[in-house]
Amino acid sequence: MLVTVRSFVLSIFLLVVSNAFGQESLNSENLREKAIRVFMDCSSCDIDFIRREIPYVNYVRDSKEADVHILITRQSTGSGGIEYQIALLGQNAYEGQNEKVVFASSPDETSDLIRQGYTRMIALGLMKYVSKTPLASHLNISYDLKDSVESDKKIVEDQWKSWVYNMELQGEFFLQETYSYIQLESAISASKITPEWKIYLSGDYRKSQSTYILEDTTILSNRHGASINNLTVKSIGNHWSIGERAHISTDSYSNNRLSWSFYPAIEYDYFDYAESNRKQLVFQYRIGYGYNYYRDTTLYNKIEEGLFQHQLSVALQIRQPWGSIYSSVQGSNYLHDWSKNSLSVGAGLYFRILKGLSLSVQGNAALVHDQLSLPKSGATPEEILLRQRQIASQYQLSLEFGLSYTFGSIYNNIVNPRMAGEN
Repeated sequence: MLVTVRSFVLSIFLLVVSNAFGQESLNSENLREKAIRVFMDCSSCDIDFIRREIPYVNYVRDSKEADVHILITRQSTGSGGIEYQIALLGQNAYEGQNEKVVFASSPDETSDLIRQGYTRMIALGLMKYVSKTPLASHLNISYDLKDSVESDKKIVEDQWKSWVYNMELQGEFFLQETYSYIQLESAISASKITPEWKIYLSGDYRKSQSTYILEDTTILSNRHGASINNLTVKSIGNHWSIGERAHISTDSYSNNRLSWSFYPAIEYDYFDYAESNRKQLVFQYRIGYGYNYYRDTTLYNKIEEGLFQHQLSVALQIRQPWGSIYSSVQGSNYLHDWSKNSLSVGAGLYFRILKGLSLSVQGNAALVHDQLSLPKSGATPEEILLRQRQIASQYQLSLEFGLSYTFGSIYNNIVNPRMAGEN
């Protein structure tokens, strides 16, 4: 009898608990159904982290299914950090209700701090939309700044005067029984970026050596080079800029013992520079002089020469919710002989054709008639195969394309990191 009573009580308890959890699950599911649908459009963001930190929306795989399309673009800041411009574009019932928030990282922040920063700004931008759903009653807003806000009103004194410095040293070593490779690279740079000026100075050195053992033959491949570069740009209004590029280099691959050049330039952006993260149509012209000292006598019997050259380029870049596109055309020639010229064209497209179907195409083509530094002695088969010396070519061509189609559930809310490297 006692066992029967216990069983009856336990059954009632389980039934009550089951109903409670079922009701909680039902309520949760009802709320989830009414949550806004979000499409994340950011190739460089930690999407899994965003899903964990912002669980009160539905993440969908197709932009057309979304109530809010979040488009995130990036630009480098003058301090060496990254500015994330986050555009929240309303769709369907939220058509025309757009928002924009910005997060700027500092150069010494870790990747974890950066993802926390832009995720926090995404959450703030979403509040306009979430506040119109039943989930708003389950959200709280907190303020965690303990110090007085008066400190923000103080004028910041920058002892570095907006200058940012960077030094790098990299090495790589690889060894097999019949092959070894060693590479060393070092670089140093200094930059100052303000709304009026952009100044960039850099220097680098690189050296690599490969060793191939083929039966009784050992082949060595050595390449080395160094360069010093300068870019100075002055802003003139919202569309115009003037500046210069200066360059000093040496490179074993291009038969360059020592060369220097100086090119003043002018640039015009059809769109306002303030819109550069979403769209640019840039026209740039530069003209200047350079002097080359060659390692070996060239095809034109020169061991050194000075050359005037000019260049015109046009570049278009657009990133919108439907995808992104870029294209560029660049032509140049030496002024002493207009037959010594080059023309290059590049274009790329990523386009969402329809639900789940997307197309990507990228291509580059160039006509090359200005290889004045080619050595008269040519290159040995080993130098050609190991890419130790540049060889003559009147054209270059590359093409990449892809087509992808995804179907199934439109929702993509779940994060499961188990055995991440297995698929």
